[in-house]
Amino acid sequence: MVAFDFDILSFLWTTAVVAFGSKDNLRKNSKPVPLRYTRQILEDTELSGAQHNYIAAVDAQLLALGYHPLYTLRVTNYGSNLVRGYTNPTDPASCTLTIVEIRTNTSGVQNFRTSQVVNFTTRLSGGKELVTRNMELRSLTDPPDYKIMQDCPHVTDLVILKKRHDARASSLGTPLPPPRDVQGVAAEFDREHEIFCDTQVRRGIFELNSDKDAYVLTNKVFNRGIRNFFNPFARRISLTKLVFSALVGAVLPLYGILRLGPLMAERYGNAPAFLLSASSLAILVCYMLAGAAIGLVAGSQSYLWVMLITYIPAHLVAGWSFGTFPYSTAAFLASFFVARFQRKRQLVLQS
Repeated sequence: MVAFDFDILSFLWTTAVVAFGSKDNLRKNSKPVPLRYTRQILEDTELSGAQHNYIAAVDAQLLALGYHPLYTLRVTNYGSNLVRGYTNPTDPASCTLTIVEIRTNTSGVQNFRTSQVVNFTTRLSGGKELVTRNMELRSLTDPPDYKIMQDCPHVTDLVILKKRHDARASSLGTPLPPPRDVQGVAAEFDREHEIFCDTQVRRGIFELNSDKDAYVLTNKVFNRGIRNFFNPFARRISLTKLVFSALVGAVLPLYGILRLGPLMAERYGNAPAFLLSASSLAILVCYMLAGAAIGLVAGSQSYLWVMLITYIPAHLVAGWSFGTFPYSTAAFLASFFVARFQRKRQLVLQS
């Protein structure tokens, strides 16, 4: 028989809040998309030390592929971002590194994320473009019809990413040379942004604001974001991190329930201490250690995923013998704040 469980109550409450009450927060945290981006070209001397260090690893990998930096820019009227373009005079594929940092505030809790994406793009004679990218997060927008997207979310080795791009491009037609100067890149940048926004408007993802000077996100985007909350794999976690988090989330809590908890009860008894008995405190520590390890190694994970890996194995093996305290919720909070602290330290664009 299933006993009363505060984890179930917490999960049901969170699910209801996300499903029925999160659109306002999503709307507040979303920024209007300008009709036209305002760009600022940056010299390498204008980059901070942290930005130089962050970019250096990508520069080194691309230099080995024959790519050299062509420009570095930021869009001054939309968010915190950095775009660095690369060119190889002997290769029809161009390359860009995009760094975006997002800061959100939900009910007073700030969250941070630095997202890095490398794109290889080949323009084809039939008007199509192949884009191969290693973006980890699922996009909430749709690509224009002429873009063929090849997502490789866990490929950090750019040699492998380029090989996958070339293999796909070779089957699609004759490649065309990309722009080789900053003026040509700027013209293409403006053209692609216009087509991209038109695509989003046609598909009900963007709409013009009341002043007709920017696009705002529609409920269709927010609904996609809410669906991603209920999809434990929406963040495209790698197989290695998936296995690690599943093992740690299952094993550490069970160690607390089956071994450490009984040992503490035998030594200190079951009298409450700080609202919990010694055995319950030992179990709580194991859950929070599991959450902290997941946050440190695998990064921010969805509440649903943490619930799956810490709640189900523990109750399948130990039933409801270890109390009604919301241990899995505590594990999620530990993973969230550890990952949040780590992401905050890694910010390179925002102070």
